[in-house]
Amino acid sequence: MALTREQQLAAHIRARPHLREIFQFQQKIEEIWHASTPDDFLPAVDLRDQTVRERHRAGRALLDRESFSRLEFSSSGTQFRKILTVMRQGGGEKEVLAQRISSYLRVSGRSEPWLIRTILSRDDAYLDQVSREMEVPGPLVMHLIKLTLRISFERLHETLRTLLGGSLDWDFPLCPVCGGSPALGQALSEGRRRYFCFFCSFSWMSRPSDGCPACGLDDPDRVNLMYKHPEENQGFLACEGCQSYIKIVDQRSENEVLNPDIQEILGIHLDMAAQEMGFRPMGQPPERFETIIRPGYDTPRP
Repeated sequence: MALTREQQLAAHIRARPHLREIFQFQQKIEEIWHASTPDDFLPAVDLRDQTVRERHRAGRALLDRESFSRLEFSSSGTQFRKILTVMRQGGGEKEVLAQRISSYLRVSGRSEPWLIRTILSRDDAYLDQVSREMEVPGPLVMHLIKLTLRISFERLHETLRTLLGGSLDWDFPLCPVCGGSPALGQALSEGRRRYFCFFCSFSWMSRPSDGCPACGLDDPDRVNLMYKHPEENQGFLACEGCQSYIKIVDQRSENEVLNPDIQEILGIHLDMAAQEMGFRPMGQPPERFETIIRPGYDTPRP
């Protein structure tokens, strides 16, 4: 019998005491998800608009940054406040950073939904500005927004899979829903791979080429699966061409369910090893040395 998500987390806490604090934080986040109501993101994806479908067929995500500006994030604002409460309860640096975010909102007279909407709908320079004013690292702000929006995105995913069916299977190195970068790949049978989006958690099937899924480099001497322990099923695919990497779970049975949240935690050492070797997460702009993988893309200007 398959374990529930709660049972999986409890088992990992027992087996990996060095990751106990991270897994316990994830447990508390999942408790917030279970008790929360998702926002409706479907109004941002008007499938009756022919340009939306054409954009999708051309390999561009259903959501761009302008799409995020049309969402209310009312329920998500409540979830964001609850996540900050969990951080404060953790004490130490978590408490300090949570207090800084709360103080920024209180002093500026802004709300949590406003913060989420503006950061997602505007460019990287705006995220940098808010990060400096808060004195909170940009990657942490993006991670908290990612956690906040999870259940709303899952509701959107269910609807889109029903409406679009198999047309969400594609061979592009970005999420077909939000445009985020894949943070995790699951190797399946017959040379196929399932990718999991860093930001919205959507998963899609792909039949990758023999080379790098990001830049297309097809050179086995420069695109390698590295740091794979014989008794583990995780490694990372590193490309010397674009200096990017993606964590890969070698799991050939499609019937085995992969929990991307748990795999992200289990792969922390892989992220550290890859970045020490000079590789950056797939989709991260070369000029940004921090891990800030943004969802969406800028709407083309005339």
